[in-house]
Amino acid sequence: MHRTFHVPPRFHPAYSLLGRALRRLTGDARHAEALFLVTLSTGVLGLLLIHFLAWTKVQPAIEADPTGPTGLVFWLSQLGGLLACVLVGILGFAPAIDLTVTATALILRQGTRECTLPYTEILSVTAISALHYHRHYACYAATQAFVNRLTPQVLLLQTADGPVVLGLLGDDHATVQAHLEKRLLHAGTPTIARVA
Repeated sequence: MHRTFHVPPRFHPAYSLLGRALRRLTGDARHAEALFLVTLSTGVLGLLLIHFLAWTKVQPAIEADPTGPTGLVFWLSQLGGLLACVLVGILGFAPAIDLTVTATALILRQGTRECTLPYTEILSVTAISALHYHRHYACYAATQAFVNRLTPQVLLLQTADGPVVLGLLGDDHATVQAHLEKRLLHAGTPTIARVA
């Protein structure tokens, strides 16, 4: 079997310009996402504070001449700050995920990330709920997550290097799970579960 499964990109602010810069700076996706939330929140609060402080300074001039240059500069700068915040900190998309099933391994790609899992290194395959993944496995640094869409269940592949989580859409989930279970049974691996 040689087949590729595709999960399209999705909107995700942590992949904005700011999020990607923090990811490169820290080298750790979880640390970068936490730092992204703090940085974006601080930036938005800073913009609001600047807005209110500027308004107290220019309010009399704007009320005296609403169509004058002071009002125009003030409102254009506010609009510019909002657009910069959206473009730099909010507008981002998680890259598409491609899962290629070959005769000897699974090859996972998402943007610049790539993971090759030979079937001999997969210890177990389990279908777990997305809630269980988010509450448990998403917290571990060793977990490699290839999840783009919110699906009721994700596939958990246990390896010696740590868990790998796959979020596949619709029938692709069942197809890949059945293929992996067949491979593990053929290899004599007894640890296969349907739902956890």
